[in-house]
Amino acid sequence: MVKKIISLIIMITITMMMTSHVFAQDTVFIDDNFEASSTENWIDNTGRGIKSVEGDIWNKYMVLTHKDSSFYNFQARDIYSTGVLYCEFDIKFTSAAMQIQTRESRDISAQGFTMAGRLRKTADYLEYYSKGDFHIMYKADKKGWFTLSDISKWYTIKMALNVNTQKYSIYVIDRDTNDLLAQVENADFAGECNYINYFAFSSEDKLCIDNVRITNVDIENLYISGEVYPQIPNSGSVTYNYFAKAATKNNGTEIRTDVHWSLKTPKRGVSIDSNTGELKVTSWAEPGPILIYVEKDNLNFFNSTYLIDLEQ
Repeated sequence: MVKKIISLIIMITITMMMTSHVFAQDTVFIDDNFEASSTENWIDNTGRGIKSVEGDIWNKYMVLTHKDSSFYNFQARDIYSTGVLYCEFDIKFTSAAMQIQTRESRDISAQGFTMAGRLRKTADYLEYYSKGDFHIMYKADKKGWFTLSDISKWYTIKMALNVNTQKYSIYVIDRDTNDLLAQVENADFAGECNYINYFAFSSEDKLCIDNVRITNVDIENLYISGEVYPQIPNSGSVTYNYFAKAATKNNGTEIRTDVHWSLKTPKRGVSIDSNTGELKVTSWAEPGPILIYVEKDNLNFFNSTYLIDLEQ
């Protein structure tokens, strides 16, 4: 009888520990690499577009083009975000103009939507829409405007649109080198949106699209929890676990595992696992303050810092 009671207590304790933290991931709307040759997630709402899958056995991608010289709009099927909408994709341009549009869409008429974020290619420039006008994107180092000097190559574009703050960010990356080429952060929405349910590729010419991932995140902010005063061991090493927690709209808390960890103030004998947040302290570490940094999706959209003091 005593053993049963003890076992029951242990089970209850374990259950409470497991349910005290909610581990959460994003809601995934679109996750297309087109290797199965399917384009069913993309709908042309103009009737002027043609979609197909091209490539070889090593890599397939979606090709969008037009029936005539008019613009087409290939819209992502079934997306809806009231939090943060993340859009990531690889794209290969042509010399023609094109746009990427995100909206609060109420009907199919031209008057039936409010534009959120908007990115367009004009000549060799990429422009974003904010405060009633288009603005040319600057290079990541802010030294001049970014130009698409080579339209034969693939680029990766990441967009983060925050319905709560009515702002959005865009990152343009070289797909081959993973170098950040251009960015704009916290640009204002074109209009006030209560939700985003429209994402579309629009062009008057050919577009090649690959590795599209569109997700929703219903979190308000990101913060770190863990030991404030980790100890330096006398010998060997010791580890401490840190967690990225997110406050949700319903006043709940989630632990996010889709984050990247680093040390803003590196210190000898101390390291942190970039994927798990496990801090390793060795016996030859030096005491003093360390600043831990976490960010979501390698973007500067949700991030947090945490100051700890390493003690002897």
